[in-house]
Amino acid sequence: MKILVVFTGGTIGSSNCDGVITPDKANSYKLLELYSAFDDSVEFVTVQPYNILSENLCSDNLKMLCKCIKSYDLSSFDGVVVTHGTDTLQFTSAFLSYVFGLCKTPIVVVSANYPLENSLSNGLINFRSAVDFIKTGEGRGVFVAYTNCGDAPQIHRASRVMAHSAYSDLVFSVLDEVYGEMHGSFLKKNDRYKENEDEISFEDYRLEENSRVLYVKPYVGMSYPEINDDIKAILLEGYHSGTLNTSGKDFCKFCKNAEKKGVPIFLTGACEGFYYESKTLFDDLKINVLPPASPIAMYVKLWLLKKENIMDVCLSCGGDFS
Repeated sequence: MKILVVFTGGTIGSSNCDGVITPDKANSYKLLELYSAFDDSVEFVTVQPYNILSENLCSDNLKMLCKCIKSYDLSSFDGVVVTHGTDTLQFTSAFLSYVFGLCKTPIVVVSANYPLENSLSNGLINFRSAVDFIKTGEGRGVFVAYTNCGDAPQIHRASRVMAHSAYSDLVFSVLDEVYGEMHGSFLKKNDRYKENEDEISFEDYRLEENSRVLYVKPYVGMSYPEINDDIKAILLEGYHSGTLNTSGKDFCKFCKNAEKKGVPIFLTGACEGFYYESKTLFDDLKINVLPPASPIAMYVKLWLLKKENIMDVCLSCGGDFS
């Protein structure tokens, strides 16, 4: 068993220095020392393209990470583990998922809720679960291994991981449909899990420094932002039932301005079967409703797509949820 481990920093690679959690390059390798106490049969090849707290993630880091992984012949490895911070875990996971697709060598992203030195940290069990999952040989593409308090370690499809709730370190997938759970070295697959390979090819993706995607989460009494000329798409994240304030004058004006500027609007968070009156105006406001998918994944997909292909996101979400 040979695994490539890519360290990028985050809490899982940090130390607590006088009450301040700080990236610690040496601490990254502590993870492997802790793991070897349980299993010394795995050969790890390590690399660290950068070492940051994940809240400082930017497009340059994503490019460096992709370039780093692609510099290796993945066919010579049984799997890849990427250590990452939790704050922007979903962004990097979605990015890797689209760029590498259903690659034969599984890539698993792991993080930790506390530094490894803290007894409450789930960093080691997340890493062990990633390695155990790779050992099963039952996964293609990109995944996230994470353990919520009191639960069995879960394996998530990377493009389906939802944003954390405020003040919470719990990780969930869209509609709670995880890929499976790890019970020791055994993978218990989720029988309800379904997916299709994404029809969009990201081999020729464009990751600009600025995404040029206006990501709007509506709230009561909000002032809608101006739509700059360089905006290529708008992503709305609706309320929990996929609704929006379609009776609001400011919102309607916002949508009309987008139409005038030729900027498509996409809505994430809506499901079939809940046809509230407010939704009947979506067509009039030129709002394109996306299939159920992680809002962050949809943001990353729009970021990667070229402007001329931006409507493809509405036509093909099979790799995210089906």
